Amino acid sequence: MTVQDIRYQNTLRLLAERKLKLKEFAELLGKSPAQVSAFAGRNPHKKIGEQVAREIEKAFNIPKGALDFPEHQNVSAGRPAGRQLPVIGSVVAGTFCEAFDQFHPGDAEEWIEAPGPVGPNAFILRIEGISMEPKFVDGDKVVIDPSLEATPGCFVVAKRTRDNGVTFKQLRREGNEYYLYALNDSWPDRVIKLDEEWHICGRARWKISDL
Repeated sequence: MTVQDIRYQNTLRLLAERKLKLKEFAELLGKSPAQVSAFAGRNPHKKIGEQVAREIEKAFNIPKGALDFPEHQNVSAGRPAGRQLPVIGSVVAGTFCEAFDQFHPGDAEEWIEAPGPVGPNAFILRIEGISMEPKFVDGDKVVIDPSLEATPGCFVVAKRTRDNGVTFKQLRREGNEYYLYALNDSWPDRVIKLDEEWHICGRARWKISDL
């Protein structure tokens, strides 16, 4: 099941729970009934994309990202995130990407509460190095969620299969080819072609800032 399928199912549940008709839903979103029917009707011919999903969450006053998870996990307004995620470095991330085993207390030196709903294998990557400056600097903590679809423009963790080396980069597309891109314009070899040697482990969801 794709994230778009999950969004559609959760949207139908929300409509049923709130006893809203499509016309009322369209008014809530500020869209025409025809637009809403295209992605939330009985026979939709469009997918619920990233922007529309966030608009639906805002309209229903549910946490950002809640629409992306089965059974609208953490959809209820005001329900706390509550889930503790392990903070790990790139070396551990290489092993974790291989097995996706569940972390337990003691497996990580630091645990931080997720700022919102996340998938079962989510973790927090501690950024190492300067390749993604200025947006991400050494020591930044980024929530990585393997359950999210990696699309061009998003930030991802990728693993090199031959040595379990892990890198955090932006995913870009040129024609039918995909690339891992470093934001730092002074970084050598800013572009890595995404071929069979590389495997995407997860997509970045949030950056967590220390005060």
